[in-house]
Amino acid sequence: MLPQQKKRLTTLCLVGGAALGFGVFLVCALQENMMYFVTPTELQGNLTSKTLRLGGMVVKGSVRRDSQTLTLFFKVTDIQNTQEVTYQGITPDLFKEGQGVVAEGSLQGEVFVATKILAKHDENYMPPAIEKKMKI
Repeated sequence: MLPQQKKRLTTLCLVGGAALGFGVFLVCALQENMMYFVTPTELQGNLTSKTLRLGGMVVKGSVRRDSQTLTLFFKVTDIQNTQEVTYQGITPDLFKEGQGVVAEGSLQGEVFVATKILAKHDENYMPPAIEKKMKI
């Protein structure tokens, strides 16, 4: 093998090794920060304490707040199953019964303990200011 060919082969091996190492590092870093989205039905058999995102609709009549601790209790459904959720903190403005919600947290026993609530709106959502102008 000529010296020039050896140099090319060495360079190619180094670049390939660096790319492979970077790829492995990237996959490992992303797996640590990955959060799975589940529905109440998928959560039923899942006894993990891993951080998850639970998504569904807030059951009408299920929202209640403890006035002493300001803990919020509500149920999320995907029509097939229902999951009880607790959350302590300020809820988004769009959070209400019958609306879509994504709760970030973990399953502790039979209750999903949320650390963050993300309210979802339907495809017909319109900001209140624009909706008010359209009614005039």
